[in-house]
Amino acid sequence: MNRFVVLSPAVFLLISVAYIPLLNDLYWSTLTSLIPPVKIVADLLVRNGTIFTSDSALTFADSMAIRNGRILKVGSFSTLKEFIGDGTIEVNLEGKVVVPGLIDSHVHLISGGMQMAQVGLRGVSQKDEFCKMVNDAVQNAKEGSWILGGGWNNDFWGGELPSASWIDEISPHNPVWLIRMDGHMALANSFTLRIAGITSLTEDPIGGTIMRLSSGEPTGLLIDAAMELVSPLLQEVSVDERREALLRASKYALSRGVTTVIDLGRYYPGTTDELSWEDFQDVYLWADSSKKMMIRTCLFFPITTWSRLL
Repeated sequence: MNRFVVLSPAVFLLISVAYIPLLNDLYWSTLTSLIPPVKIVADLLVRNGTIFTSDSALTFADSMAIRNGRILKVGSFSTLKEFIGDGTIEVNLEGKVVVPGLIDSHVHLISGGMQMAQVGLRGVSQKDEFCKMVNDAVQNAKEGSWILGGGWNNDFWGGELPSASWIDEISPHNPVWLIRMDGHMALANSFTLRIAGITSLTEDPIGGTIMRLSSGEPTGLLIDAAMELVSPLLQEVSVDERREALLRASKYALSRGVTTVIDLGRYYPGTTDELSWEDFQDVYLWADSSKKMMIRTCLFFPITTWSRLL
């Protein structure tokens, strides 16, 4: 009997200790149930659209709720009403299509941004239009100043490659340098060839080609490493100009639905590896630290710089 009296309090104590976690959970669950849930309010709710989700479980939806630049939920408008509150902006898409941001797997973002401030030949489909745009630029430039531009694609006018003879007469006192849309070829007028010392006797550099007439005279077209015969003559682009070019190109990309790019930079065969490194340090790190990056970017680096990256 005495043992029973002694053991009973001990058993009771053990049982009580064992139940503490359960009581604790019960206490907090009860307390939590008394606190009203916090309503999540969307900044933006778009509805009445055709939203492609890329998710096989729900390939298309008509509405989407967004907060702080993040998607809260995609679905029917009736299931998203819970996110509407004070400050929610509602947009009726009127059936328009919404797709995830596009990824461009090969761009030269800073170079493209600089070209946007120069003679823009992208989309030009006729020789006459090509020459007129160069002539307009010459008329608005000081004598002796560089006429820079690019974006041309000879496929748009039937495939014939441009030559210095197209623009020599309209640019007798200005060096002209126009880069093809792929960045692997550029057109120089005779003024530019002359100051660069490029003649029929100039040998092709390793990794590049000087396009020539049957007589051996340069046509004005320089390919890949041969472009470096002219590039050192160009006025060096300042850090501020490259930063402005990044912002300019990024805004243009976003306006076309491109939210991510793989940037090959200003590097091409024959150029110095330092260009990629300079843009990384002077432009991209600046944009990142100052919160001016607008799109996701994957940078390309020549293999010779990998140890520095490491």
